[in-house]
Amino acid sequence: MEFLDCHEEKITRCGLIQDLGFLFVFSNETCCIAVSENVIQLTQTPFEQYLGLPIDRILAELTGSSTLVFEDIDESFKNSIFYRFTKRIVIHNENYDLSIYRHNDHIYVEVEIYSDIQVESNKLYYYAKYLEDHKAHIWESLATQIRQIIHYDRVMVYQFMEDHSGQVIAESKSEDMHSLLGYRYPEFDIPKQARELYTIFLARHTADTDAATHKIMGSSQEDIDLSKCSIRALSPIHIQYIKNSKARASASFSIIRDGQLWGLVTCQNNQPQHVDLSQRHLCTFLTQFATKHHISELLKKEMEIQSAMNVVEKDLKSDLLIDRNTFHVLERFGEKIMPMLHADGIYIKYATGERSIGLVPNTEQLQEINDFVQDDDSIFSTHKFKYSYQGENILPGVITTEILPNSQWKIYIFRKEVVIQEVWAGKPEKHLQYDDSKKITFPSPRTSFEAWKQITRTHATPWLQVEISFIERIVFIIQQALAKRNAEIDQLNKDLVRSNNALDTFTYTLTHDIKNPLSSIKLGAQMILMKNNITTEQLHKLANNMLDSSSLISDMLDKVHELSKSNSVALNLELLDPTSKIILIAESSKNQYDVTHLDFILGAILPIKGERTLIYQLFLNIVGNAIKYSSKQEKPKVEVYSTASDNKVTYFIIDNGIGMDLKNGNNIFEIFQRLPNSSGYEGSGIGLSIVRRIIDRLGAEIKVESSLGKGTTIQIQFDN
Repeated sequence: MEFLDCHEEKITRCGLIQDLGFLFVFSNETCCIAVSENVIQLTQTPFEQYLGLPIDRILAELTGSSTLVFEDIDESFKNSIFYRFTKRIVIHNENYDLSIYRHNDHIYVEVEIYSDIQVESNKLYYYAKYLEDHKAHIWESLATQIRQIIHYDRVMVYQFMEDHSGQVIAESKSEDMHSLLGYRYPEFDIPKQARELYTIFLARHTADTDAATHKIMGSSQEDIDLSKCSIRALSPIHIQYIKNSKARASASFSIIRDGQLWGLVTCQNNQPQHVDLSQRHLCTFLTQFATKHHISELLKKEMEIQSAMNVVEKDLKSDLLIDRNTFHVLERFGEKIMPMLHADGIYIKYATGERSIGLVPNTEQLQEINDFVQDDDSIFSTHKFKYSYQGENILPGVITTEILPNSQWKIYIFRKEVVIQEVWAGKPEKHLQYDDSKKITFPSPRTSFEAWKQITRTHATPWLQVEISFIERIVFIIQQALAKRNAEIDQLNKDLVRSNNALDTFTYTLTHDIKNPLSSIKLGAQMILMKNNITTEQLHKLANNMLDSSSLISDMLDKVHELSKSNSVALNLELLDPTSKIILIAESSKNQYDVTHLDFILGAILPIKGERTLIYQLFLNIVGNAIKYSSKQEKPKVEVYSTASDNKVTYFIIDNGIGMDLKNGNNIFEIFQRLPNSSGYEGSGIGLSIVRRIIDRLGAEIKVESSLGKGTTIQIQFDN
């Protein structure tokens, strides 16, 4: 007897589309190879007559005009950020949405019905403003907005948990429906291949679970991949699942965070209801917009926690400098960090003693932890450690770390169990069915979504990544203090090298980085002198640019002056938004290198922790170089954007300039090092050496990818 699991179902190769649309599939040679059998309802032409026809002929029939040429559409895919062409068309006095895109080796043309519920594009600003004004409750606000747009009975925000199960964290619903807020759903409700599809295609819907579906008919027997098809029919198991939940229509929009599926906006309606292309696009945009705000708020909260932790770290450093007895310092320190980590106990062990604070496992349980992590030389953390030896205190939340490798110096941190009553939407268990005709056993969709309660024990509140990172930094501080006492001279030498590097960085500034703000001042003055009819607004803008440039020069000179007196500069690190500086650098560089036709794309810009003068210099050199070395291209293009992952923010600066040959050991960060293909461009070979020193000073990381004649991509990763 064969068993078919949910994740084995080929949901993207079902060969069926929904009744709300029509599909044409073309080969790379733009010859029609497959058509949905229902196309006769749209054009009164049988599907067989379309097979083998070129795409432009079919587009002309659909649009009633020969002005839509696929070659032009295909070229637009290459030169824009859009991968799908859409257009509103009229066929037999009925409105439809036309959609064209490439996927793998095929070209797809979709035609779907047009909803009577219109999306007003001029309200996009107000939708975004609403989310910004209600960012403290971003998911509730998103659910409310999407429900207003698609007019569904229920809209939920569903977050995936650590074990791939999910929980409803926000909801907007009709008054006559019972709430599902807080309900849990098992992992097998959304199988693995469905989660993967949600990651690459962000909007899915079915307008009517009882509507007919239509086959895709073709001249060949190949299996058509419908991964990115908006009108693909859902799998029978999924359709039955929706019916069992008492819904007739369903839609979902993916919440992607750090490239992973974080959750879904799940929508249900008791009656058939089509969510058309414009509605789906708007809902997808708002979902991504809300996700960005969610990430931004998380970063702000992490920064607040880190600020408090930084105070403790500084106190620990001071205590280790003053008190030569490291054991006493650690014991005092343990009492300080317990409330910060929301810990219930700390156990500190060293070669000659030990100290327990708060709730700590018994001796047998401690040994059990040691046996479990003995081969792990880094930090170990879990919120559900299972003990064989039961003691008075159940402490499943555990963090352990060695202060020194292969030593008796260790720190253990504990959290007690939290008893949680979880409410599940139906009992989370699989039911199997047997298909006698196919001789296959397969999972049956759940039939019950009635509240089912479960008590969860032996779990603690999960540790946050910022808390684990805090312990890592604490261990590093202690290791530094111990190393300093064993090698004071070596440490002094390191400090001297670091000081000299900082001095070099600011010294080079005088002959290199000041040129850019000086150029801005000069350009502004020239425009004031040369233009007789300059407006007050233009004059005000020029004056502000000149003042900003003067301020930057003053800051740089101040740093050099500080160095001349002390040989070191203490960086004043703060959370910075470099957006305005990047725009100023881009505008100034466009004028400096005469690149008026530059395509400059500024994507998401996240705040970073740094010193504002150094951050300005960093982007000045990298963005300035990107513009300079792409200035002679026919269509110069520079893109700047950032992403967040864990405690890191990564900036990407991408250009289509002359590129660099990195294969022959060329050290692009060496001072006065210029590569052979850079002749004809002004420069002294100092810029990237300054970048290297600033990166080291800020504790950041830089990665360069480049090919001759194809451009350069630079990644800068900041610790936040």
